[in-house]
Amino acid sequence: MNGHCDRILVADLTKKMTQVVKPRRSFLDQFLGGSGLAARILYDFSTTSSDPLSPSSPLLFMTGPLTGTSAPCSGRHVVCGRSPLTGLWGESHVGGRFGAELKFAGLDGVLVIGQSENPCYLHITEQQIEIRSAESLWGMTTSETQQSIREEVGRCEVATIGPAGENLVHFAGINHDGRVAARCGLGAVMGSKNLKALAVQGSQPILLAYPHKFKELARKVGKSLRRNHEMLSKQGTAMYVTRGMLHNDMPIRYFQDAEFDVDRINADAMKDILVGRNACYSCPIGCGRKVELAVSEDAVMGPEFQTIAAFGTNLLIDNLPDIARLNHLCNEMGIDTISTGGVIGFAISMTKCGRLSSKASGHNLQWGDSQLVYDLIVEISHRRGFGDSLANGIVQFAQKIDSLDQALHVKGLDIPYHDPRAFVGMATTYAIAARGAAHTESDVFAVAMDVEYPELGINSGDRLDNTGKGELVARVQDFRAFCDSVIVCHFPIFPLADLIDLLNFAIGSNYSIQDIPHIGARGVTLKRLINLRLGFKPKQDTLPKPLLQPLKDSIIEESVPDLESQLDEYYRYRKWDRASGIPSLKALKNLQLDGI
Repeated sequence: MNGHCDRILVADLTKKMTQVVKPRRSFLDQFLGGSGLAARILYDFSTTSSDPLSPSSPLLFMTGPLTGTSAPCSGRHVVCGRSPLTGLWGESHVGGRFGAELKFAGLDGVLVIGQSENPCYLHITEQQIEIRSAESLWGMTTSETQQSIREEVGRCEVATIGPAGENLVHFAGINHDGRVAARCGLGAVMGSKNLKALAVQGSQPILLAYPHKFKELARKVGKSLRRNHEMLSKQGTAMYVTRGMLHNDMPIRYFQDAEFDVDRINADAMKDILVGRNACYSCPIGCGRKVELAVSEDAVMGPEFQTIAAFGTNLLIDNLPDIARLNHLCNEMGIDTISTGGVIGFAISMTKCGRLSSKASGHNLQWGDSQLVYDLIVEISHRRGFGDSLANGIVQFAQKIDSLDQALHVKGLDIPYHDPRAFVGMATTYAIAARGAAHTESDVFAVAMDVEYPELGINSGDRLDNTGKGELVARVQDFRAFCDSVIVCHFPIFPLADLIDLLNFAIGSNYSIQDIPHIGARGVTLKRLINLRLGFKPKQDTLPKPLLQPLKDSIIEESVPDLESQLDEYYRYRKWDRASGIPSLKALKNLQLDGI
């Protein structure tokens, strides 16, 4: 089938069996691929009868119809399952080459169920699929694992957990060449299955419906994106550090302060350790940074904006080499930097206000101490000492010290480093996301800075005005859900007509721009249905109280999100019942979901 391989690998680790199944054509027509198709596949697995870390909990690696093609900025894949942090829907997106290699091996995705008796890894080629022993790999860091597997099987793309995933840290991620599917703790789900890694080798060409038209358009769009995103290419996501400070959108001291000198951690500071750029498969921009560190002979992946904020402004560490060192450690351990910075920031904050004693933590918890943070990351990853308490995530730790009212999370997932008081629409973005607080769910902060799609009713406006933000969040959310089904990166400003043409030229369809919100809303709504099956309650669509209070001594001191009015507007737009959280029958019929 054009664009798709029409094949999904199912690996049952309990039975030590693998088989390739064909996804239903109706699923592909409705959801295309990516997280949308993953939601449709996993809908049938969603039940509260099992724990997210039980053998029956599924884990799905999924590509999209553009993955592996020459479409620019399509070198990504998504990992989906049930999050051990939230107990609800979990998804995590990651770049690199792994998704493309899956397609080259003739697969659209890999569904893993069951639990192996002993550590194992999946070796996937075009000719065969093997469940191999990983006992010699257990305990290795992510880079050690990738190197060892490549020495064993040759050139391949590897997705692996580190010690954090093995030890079931609830915010463990899945690493691929320094890029991480970090959020929602799906590395712990992988570890619970005794699955160390997936190693993929492929060389099959991807069939396209109109190959000449596709390649010609892909080449044209690639040149345009490279030209229009020169700053992102030169500076990477660190370009936002200075601008974020200007907007009070760089959370400081666990979202409590307004001022911090970022001169030593911004894009200019990155130049001092920068040795090269890194691009995902088929990306003309190359926003990834390669940096040199004293702890590594080889260049390593540099910190992205979220990590600079997590360990920099959030923990008051004002030295970029130190932040890069912490980022590299998290990558080696296989752990989410956003949640790591969040739970450590919370612990330090609770120490300072007298809710957590030094005796209880076993540490002198201080702001700005990079060695302390390094030691805590090691403790968390190996579940040693105080790190064991932090490893279960912010909610369980906050409950343990009777401080849940001060923990910054939504549904159990730590708040990322965009302040909803700086861009009030982010309040609803965080509150309604199926996976919990996720800035990529609906990046209305970018819309406020003139990233507009007027064809979809996505227009810029006053970042501090609550009016219309509920509907705007829904519109942007639908667009991003479409992007996450086709699987294209969120960073480039993609001309919609070109994006739709690339999709049509790839799979031979006849979609229009008007289909984008419909396809996206279908995925968003299905994830809501999954969460309802998993025990979700509408009261979980909320923000922690500290983020609904003014940020003192800031230019946004008068700005507090009116979350309730935004949510009312959001629910009305969706045609979801506000009291029960359930989509109306009319909404389901409009999306052809009334029959599932």
